[in-house]
Amino acid sequence: MNEKKRLSAEYTMLSILEYLCINSQSGPLSKYHILTKVSVIKQQRHDRISEILNILEENGLIGSIKISDSTFYEITDKGNRAYHKWVKDFLTFVRSM
Repeated sequence: MNEKKRLSAEYTMLSILEYLCINSQSGPLSKYHILTKVSVIKQQRHDRISEILNILEENGLIGSIKISDSTFYEITDKGNRAYHKWVKDFLTFVRSM
């Protein structure tokens, strides 16, 4: 039986933050890019990812730039510090289980 693995919102959120920390240094990334490139969230609903991006932005961990009808996201200094202070270690721990 092929069982879908359900990921917590927190794990998904921290995985997105990690991806942005590692990959948005060269410029902001679109939601589409995030959805297609972050392998652990490919099965997540688009509205759930939008909600998570909003939470990350409301907490100052990421920023958004609106261009025409698209929104692009990038890590903030606060998000970068959080990732290097504890998120990286937490994700390593969870993934090792």
